[in-house]
Amino acid sequence: METLIIKETLRSKLSVGVEPAIDYLYSNYSSMLYGYVLQFIPDPSEAEKVLTQIFTNLAGRLDEACDATLSVYCWMQVEARKLILDYKKKNGLEVNGHANNGQPKNAYYLTLLRNATEEQRTVFQEMFLNGGAKEEVAIKMNKTVQEISRLLKESLIILQKNLQ
Repeated sequence: METLIIKETLRSKLSVGVEPAIDYLYSNYSSMLYGYVLQFIPDPSEAEKVLTQIFTNLAGRLDEACDATLSVYCWMQVEARKLILDYKKKNGLEVNGHANNGQPKNAYYLTLLRNATEEQRTVFQEMFLNGGAKEEVAIKMNKTVQEISRLLKESLIILQKNLQ
C-alpha cells in the first residue's frame, strides 16, 4: 500500500513538473541513497558528487519509477548502482577494491552471503559489486549464461533471507 501511495504522490508531483518531483524524492530518499552510495564510494565528497549525478540523471526518467514493479526507492537504488559502477569505471576507480584494513569495501554484502557457495559468492561479486555482464562472467567461470543466472538468483535469495 505504501508503495502505491508513494508512486501516486510522485505522479502527482510530476504532473506539476520535474522539479517538485525531484524535490520530493530528494527529501524522502537522499539520505538513504547517500548511505548506499557510500558503500561503493567511501569518500564523502565523491559520494556527494555521485548522489547529485544520480538525481540529475534520474530526473528525466521518473515516469519509469512510477511504472516499475519495484518500489520507487528500490528502482532508484537499481538505477543508482548502474551510475555508480559507470562513474567508477570512467574515473579509473577500482570497482571492488579493498579498504586500508584489507577488508573488501563491500564486505557487508559478502557477510550476508556467508551461507552461499563459493560459486554463488563469486557470481554475486562479479555481477552485482563489479557490474560484470552475465556473458562475461559465464566465460570467465566457464559456465553457461543460464547457470550464471541461476547462481545469481540463488545468491540474491540467500541475501534476502539474511536481511530478514
